[in-house]
Amino acid sequence: MDYLLVIILFLLAAKLGEEIAERVKMPPVMGELIMGIIIGPSVLRIVSPSEFTCNLAGIGIILLLFLAGLDTDISDLRRSGKPSFLSAVGGVFIPMLLGFTAAYLFGFPKIESIFIGAILTATSVGITVRTLVDMKKLDTEIGMTILGAAVIDDIIGIMILTILGSLSCFSLFGFFGVAGKILLFFALTLYLGLKFVSKAVVRIQRLRIPEALLSFSLIFMFIVSFIAKSIGLAEITGAFFAGIILHRTSQKDIISEKMYSIGYSIFIPIFFVNIGVETNIETIPQIGHFALAIAFVGIIGKVIGCGLGAKMGGFNSMDSLRIGVGMIPRMEVALIMARTGLRSGVIGESVFSITIVIVIITTFITPLLLKMAFRK
Repeated sequence: MDYLLVIILFLLAAKLGEEIAERVKMPPVMGELIMGIIIGPSVLRIVSPSEFTCNLAGIGIILLLFLAGLDTDISDLRRSGKPSFLSAVGGVFIPMLLGFTAAYLFGFPKIESIFIGAILTATSVGITVRTLVDMKKLDTEIGMTILGAAVIDDIIGIMILTILGSLSCFSLFGFFGVAGKILLFFALTLYLGLKFVSKAVVRIQRLRIPEALLSFSLIFMFIVSFIAKSIGLAEITGAFFAGIILHRTSQKDIISEKMYSIGYSIFIPIFFVNIGVETNIETIPQIGHFALAIAFVGIIGKVIGCGLGAKMGGFNSMDSLRIGVGMIPRMEVALIMARTGLRSGVIGESVFSITIVIVIITTFITPLLLKMAFRK
């Protein structure tokens, strides 16, 4: 199929899915994902995965993580408080432990079991934020704790993804080796970036070149992503760090607005539609009971892990439960983890399909559970 027609179909599917999702008060990502499944080989067979769509989707991942980094203020993380930090830590390690145990008992290989556990660490609070806004509960101590914990949660999740993505098989020595490489890359990137990038941005603004600031931001993002990939880390880790660095510049808001337009007008929607296209729903009936069990473990793991962290941070039992429920949804980072694992050959289609089921279940169940929790 002609590449222009492929782009047209992907974007039409994405925007139609987003509109439908918005009308039923679901995250736009859910609409993009489902429309990808519909137009892909699983249902209508209009389009199939290709190297071209995978490359476009790869740029979408990089932009998505860059924007996440651009929205991350390290100073805010330090001020987010003990409850957010403890909730995030509990919400990462307990779901990962439970997910690994459950998957391993179901007979998955060790590396796939670890990857399933890692997928369960990710939190996407978009649906939680929308529900809390509707209930006028977002601007509360509970809402702020959930937001802070979700940011820390995603950072830890990206680090775990980078480590696992660099290992073809799990070993303790390899794990700590990659972890050390990440810390060194993080320290050097932040030190050099924070030292020189702000000055570079000021000088670039004096140039007469159209959209010089946007071009510089894109070049910087791709350079840091390329360096990360070259030393064996995930390119999205580099993109995330590039965003964190540019967050500290005086032109952060302008960069964010322009990059958001580029990302969400074409590349990021194509990424999520492509995930749907790559999904083989024929495998879901075969792993249906596994998927439901893993989804249940993921829900319980977040409620217990984040709830215990919030309790240790000073919240009462009921509010701790509410924070745990608010951290249930999985979406962007979980899908990125699953796609990265699939593309690298670390996980198979069954684990990829399990992730899709988890995303759908947690997205639909969270608003209901949150409303029930706040009635008490």
